[in-house]
Amino acid sequence: MAQEPEYRPQIEQGIDRKALNNLRQRFMRINQIRLRRVLQALPPRQLLVLQALPMLFDSNHPLLPGFVSRHTPCGLSQFAPDDDTLKAAHSIARSFSWRKPPAGFKAQIHALYLMGSGGTIGQSDKSDLDVWVCHDPALDNEQRAELDRKCRHITDWAATQGCEAHFYLVDADAFSRGERDSHLSSEDCGSAQHYLLLDEFYRTAILLAGRHPRWWLVPDYAEHNYPHYAGELLRKRFIRADDSLELGHLALIPPGEYVGAGLWQLFKGIDSPYKSVLKLLLTEVYASEHPHTRCLSLEFKHAIYQGRLDPDELDPYVMLYRRIEGYLLGRGERERLELVRRCL
Repeated sequence: MAQEPEYRPQIEQGIDRKALNNLRQRFMRINQIRLRRVLQALPPRQLLVLQALPMLFDSNHPLLPGFVSRHTPCGLSQFAPDDDTLKAAHSIARSFSWRKPPAGFKAQIHALYLMGSGGTIGQSDKSDLDVWVCHDPALDNEQRAELDRKCRHITDWAATQGCEAHFYLVDADAFSRGERDSHLSSEDCGSAQHYLLLDEFYRTAILLAGRHPRWWLVPDYAEHNYPHYAGELLRKRFIRADDSLELGHLALIPPGEYVGAGLWQLFKGIDSPYKSVLKLLLTEVYASEHPHTRCLSLEFKHAIYQGRLDPDELDPYVMLYRRIEGYLLGRGERERLELVRRCL
């Protein structure tokens, strides 16, 4: 794949809106390639589940899986179904008809992201679907409970299709402050791994529908000044607040997270030993570089800005392996490197 021109925006000097849009399209291009790879690897019934998900969260219809009540939060930001999504919905309920929301309607689901190994060399026929459901922070407790029930119903329906799917409610405003829903925390060892979880999100998450991460539009060399840079993008109207999702930045990982991550991976290794070995070693690499750790997600973003858009080179597991390989070769630890290769 030919390399595209490097993009180095400077917020103080003004930003070309056309170039900013081109940059967003670079991320979306990689996102679509990863999503296509996920879809191509799924058997038909699991494919149906993934293709139907945006419609299930955009619509609140009694004919569709996940219906709880007329008051359940719905509406997916920037959503317009494509032919595959409509076909999936009609295969579930033939009489269902999607309608464009009326003017002034406020979508209560801001984005859906598929997390983990999907679309990577780590995907297998046993891979489950872990989906972040990023909702409007203004939802009250009753609305969140309704949305949580909807997610559970969709999980149950997906199981009837031979698909293991898990949904995690995410309030982006709270998450960016380091606060997380208890269901999400139960999967990542509580608050001990906020930044490492965010790093994994930015380098592996696939946008299924809705708002893209605002983090995409802040160059890696401005990460240390992220709040100012992102704020200026909004203040100077280079972007609109309702076009993107703010989840935070990775300027510095607190050292305590490495300990929490190590302990958590030891526990997770009981069920997923190979994946846990890789994540343990990545944590070791990060810890060895502290306080000047450069996360893989920042390397991913740097490559996009440089115009290096080869999806195979940007595969999250390829990037992870190469980072660990360089670390172990530098230490002359070839036996551990062979272990990593076998795990991969």
